[in-house]
Amino acid sequence: MSLWNYEIFDLIVTTGNLRKAAEIMHLTPSAVSHSLMKLEKEFGLPLLIRDRNGIELTEYGKEILPHIRTILNMDRKLREEVNSISGRLQGSVRIGAFNSICCTWIPHLVRQMQTEYPDVEISIMQNGYEALERGLLEGVLDLVFVSIPPKYNLSAIPLMKDRLLCITPLDFVPENKEYITLKEIRQSNIITPGTGSDFDAIAFMKENHLELKTSHNIIDDSSIIALVESGLGISIIPELVLERLRGRVGVYPIESAPYRTIGIAAQKNMFVSSATDAMLKMILNYVHNRYPQDAPYFRKQHGKETTEDALK
Repeated sequence: MSLWNYEIFDLIVTTGNLRKAAEIMHLTPSAVSHSLMKLEKEFGLPLLIRDRNGIELTEYGKEILPHIRTILNMDRKLREEVNSISGRLQGSVRIGAFNSICCTWIPHLVRQMQTEYPDVEISIMQNGYEALERGLLEGVLDLVFVSIPPKYNLSAIPLMKDRLLCITPLDFVPENKEYITLKEIRQSNIITPGTGSDFDAIAFMKENHLELKTSHNIIDDSSIIALVESGLGISIIPELVLERLRGRVGVYPIESAPYRTIGIAAQKNMFVSSATDAMLKMILNYVHNRYPQDAPYFRKQHGKETTEDALK
């Protein structure tokens, strides 16, 4: 069975389009279609349904795809190991990250990887928690940043605890001035980070019996800060988000000291290439050096801060 046909089939599924797959592979659409037909003939099973709305995996295709990706990942690992034995680390690493990681850690990590291992190609996919975990399980990603515990059955290495902070309009002053209580949050309009944003806001609200009093549901972090800045409500945002984004808002710890645990998950050991292993070690060292110990929960004596002050 030709790995070439496997690669084409995987790319068709990934792109969702035969023409796009053909462009990436530098083939004609008819050549891609012929490859797919050849694969279906060899398997004796229909793998894709093609109509005016695009393509869709058949039930057979859904069962076969993970095995094809396993073979492709093993072949990629084999080739990278051969290159490693010859003295040069080569290959590719596909990393999945949510927004705050993309804005804060990824630029440094990619630059460092390019400097130390110039022959390793790095590709980044930005998405929400669940989609990233699925990408790892489906074999389209090698490393993903996750919120621990993951939704799916993944083994993840904890990296850091990222506290959740409450951002408010500047004219808001909590009762004790140093932190905001859950009672005060319940009495406010909460601008809720939506599905695909940087943490599971709905789960946090349910856990703390916080009632949604506004219809705002925003994914983009900068938009959330802008709405709070304009006085439309308050919001709960991970501290890592505020390392990059700025706004004239108050930043307060929350009395229950909530946090998310950021972790990193990889493919099963049999699929981890030398390039992926090097990237994983680099991530672990980077986080350890940047955050040598958990910062104290109350960083300042006064709670009312702009985002510029809160992270000094």
